[in-house]
Amino acid sequence: MKFKLKRSSMNKNFLIGIVECIEKVIISILLFSLLFVVLYSSIVFLGLLFKGITSQYQNSFTENNILTHLHKIFGGFMMVLIGVELVHTVKMYLKEDVVHVEIVLLVALIGISRHVIDLDFKALNPLTIIGISSLIIVLSLGYYLIKKGMGIKRQSSLRA
Repeated sequence: MKFKLKRSSMNKNFLIGIVECIEKVIISILLFSLLFVVLYSSIVFLGLLFKGITSQYQNSFTENNILTHLHKIFGGFMMVLIGVELVHTVKMYLKEDVVHVEIVLLVALIGISRHVIDLDFKALNPLTIIGISSLIIVLSLGYYLIKKGMGIKRQSSLRA
């Protein structure tokens, strides 16, 4: 009877090892795919940025054209930044086998900020604006509390 328990435990450990190995391979594939997408989007963003600057230089001095151009630039920049933060999240997961909640909240804050840049506030329902504002406040508060908790944890470990 004891032999079966040991063998069963050995089989479980072997299966868990295989699953963890496959999981690492999948995460590595996702990381390299994401790196490729971020690199590609960075190159496209820079190309569009410089092309826009050179081609729109003559007629870009109207207020509406400048705001539209800057709106597109900041939206593209935020998309690249979201990609970089996602790469960082996956990299940290590979290093430590832990998803860092503060990084996920930071990516969410960057994403909602990018969305806010794209919004036309004149056409929005006031409740939608309140909802987006609440979401930003809650994400910011969560990020702050996690960072504060990490600081308290660090201080208590230094004292011990």
